[in-house]
Amino acid sequence: MFSKILTRTRLHLLALAVVTVTTCNFAHASSPTSGTLNPTAGASIAWNGTEPGGASLDASTCVDGVNCDVFTINLTGNAADYGNLKLAVQIAWKLGANDYDLYVHKGDLSGPVVASSTNGAPSVSEAVTIDPSTTGVGLYTVHVVDFTVAPGDNYQGTAAINAPITEPPPPTAKGQPPSYSNYQSPANMGNRAGEPSIGSNWSSSNVMFQAVLQTLRVTFNTSVSPATATWQVKNGPNTSTTSLDPILFTDPKTGRTVVSQLFGTTSLSAVTDDDGEHYIPSQGGGIASGIDHQTVGGGPFRTCSAAQAATDPIGCATLATRGPLTTYANAVYYASQDVGLAEMALSRDGGLTYEAAHPMYTLADCGGLHGHIKVSPSGIVYVPNKSCGGTQGLIVSNDNGLSFTVRHVTGSTPGRTDPSVGIGAKGKLYFGYIGNDGHPRIAVSDDQGRSWHDNQDVGAVFGIKNAVFPEVVAGDNDRASFFFLGTTAAGDGTGADSGSTPFNGVWHGYVATSYDGGQSWFTVNAMPNDPVQLGVVCTNGTTCPSGTRNLLDFNDITIDKDGRAYAAYADGCITAACIAKGNDPNASHTRFDNDGASKATIIRQSDGRALFRKSKLNP
Repeated sequence: MFSKILTRTRLHLLALAVVTVTTCNFAHASSPTSGTLNPTAGASIAWNGTEPGGASLDASTCVDGVNCDVFTINLTGNAADYGNLKLAVQIAWKLGANDYDLYVHKGDLSGPVVASSTNGAPSVSEAVTIDPSTTGVGLYTVHVVDFTVAPGDNYQGTAAINAPITEPPPPTAKGQPPSYSNYQSPANMGNRAGEPSIGSNWSSSNVMFQAVLQTLRVTFNTSVSPATATWQVKNGPNTSTTSLDPILFTDPKTGRTVVSQLFGTTSLSAVTDDDGEHYIPSQGGGIASGIDHQTVGGGPFRTCSAAQAATDPIGCATLATRGPLTTYANAVYYASQDVGLAEMALSRDGGLTYEAAHPMYTLADCGGLHGHIKVSPSGIVYVPNKSCGGTQGLIVSNDNGLSFTVRHVTGSTPGRTDPSVGIGAKGKLYFGYIGNDGHPRIAVSDDQGRSWHDNQDVGAVFGIKNAVFPEVVAGDNDRASFFFLGTTAAGDGTGADSGSTPFNGVWHGYVATSYDGGQSWFTVNAMPNDPVQLGVVCTNGTTCPSGTRNLLDFNDITIDKDGRAYAAYADGCITAACIAKGNDPNASHTRFDNDGASKATIIRQSDGRALFRKSKLNP
């Protein structure tokens, strides 16, 4: 309770250390500023944007009249009056080099985002369609954000009531799905790879892989097809002797990798700027680390623009005190979970030293175990949790890890394995999780987790009945990949397997990819002829039967500079006999048939569209 009160007090004192969209100045809004529409097909209104052009990392960093604009729509009548009518909102401009983004809130700017369109250049328009019979009548707020706009190319907006001839079917993924190749570590390394982490250095193009006590560097030779992989051991001086929980984080843009091993209540950590050739031992977590689930993440510091500072000088001054201490540009965060409390500490010097930790939540808010830290391009810090008061949750910090808010993923149910969040280039969130029915699902948010939409079961196409270890990465705002292990076998595939008939399941690695902002997903079996586990993938910790917890608690996924996805997993079925049984539908597939291995392996995208639209890989 004390930590909960403390967090709320800090929030009050900081007065929201960053300027959010709810505190914007509306003096320079659109022209006109509002309009009314009735439930009549063909009714329309128009307006002109008036902001002078600018740049905003996402909707949470803009200041109205400077680099974003607002227009409000009042829908009259009742929701039932719009049974076969849609609200269509569009903005358009002249120059393809400019990039506007469109968000529509129900109610004012503090209300949920019910539709968004955030395509990148060289598009010259953004458009959304809303069903008022579902979302309701009354106030809608159109928020237009200048992601990158040069002055002199103001947009024109229109909103109209349209009557579709027929109701369109649910969206389905269009085009060809991506394909993947598997790369397993050599025989003399990566043999104990439970709970793997993976990172991509965009400068060197190397991939860093943490496999319990081994830090591995993987170099892919793309001059041949298929690409070949060279694995090398690159251990840190203090991260290869003992561990209760390994973790690795690579900042793709700075190239720095942080490696950490949990040892009692201490983080044994080191950082490297040359992919493991040289290390600097660090302070570790900077706190008396918790007993489990340590995680390291990082990204840009949350900062204020000049326009934001003019609007909220006190909050922005406070935020400025939490910026970099050295020439290392980005923030690094360390978090771990104790018996009744989870805490996070900020490093302002690239992971060498850390400040005192701050509580993220208590057991009154969420279950103790949490997922991995992710940081948005605008510096918002996110930590997912599988159980927060009846739903899965997302813990959010807008002030570089000083205070935190718990946001519920509406429509989700608590699960038994850590969820994961991927963040698009403009802040769109993709929350991948396993519900209490064991199915792999993913939901999308356009407003920092305040509201969620397009919550989908991406394993349904394969009939997945049990899944574990969801891992998500995003590239462009509308592109994301979701990796998980799944099986079509029904029953308790993640339990103690203590019944008279052991669980009979074959597990494979699946990757679901969206190119339309989470409206539709391609799901493919990335390893159709090579099962990762036979029998149970037990998530009951130390109470699991022998041979069922070899994969431990999580996998990982990352993205390279070309937008290619890499998923790291521990392979539990590696012998010819085990693989043959997994491919034989008439054989048994229980824990007694599994190898119980945990071999370091990478799934690498080998073909298809990348997660960056401008990638050279795109067909």
